[in-house]
Amino acid sequence: MNREFRYTDAEMSLLKMTFAENDMLIKLLRKIFLPELTPDAPIGQNIDLWMTIKVDELSPEEALINLKARNSLIQHLEVCLNTIKILAGQKDETAEQTKERLSKDSTK
Repeated sequence: MNREFRYTDAEMSLLKMTFAENDMLIKLLRKIFLPELTPDAPIGQNIDLWMTIKVDELSPEEALINLKARNSLIQHLEVCLNTIKILAGQKDETAEQTKERLSKDSTK
């Protein structure tokens, strides 16, 4: 079967070289893309980018739309970061190796 994958072999190799077994880097990216309010952050460095959006002048409906958009964006970023972690952790094996591994696992 000739399947086309979303990521090229070179892209997968780069993902694995960069992120495999490197949870600290993924957490750093999360911190950059999804800053959180934390009580131990130095003064002046505690930022929540969502607080910079002016909602005072919006109608309740517009504010709700903005809140839903914010939640969707956060969820999307979390999914993307999780995808990076999963792809980087994938083992390279042939179909035969997979069959062999699964048959060994089933005999345990």
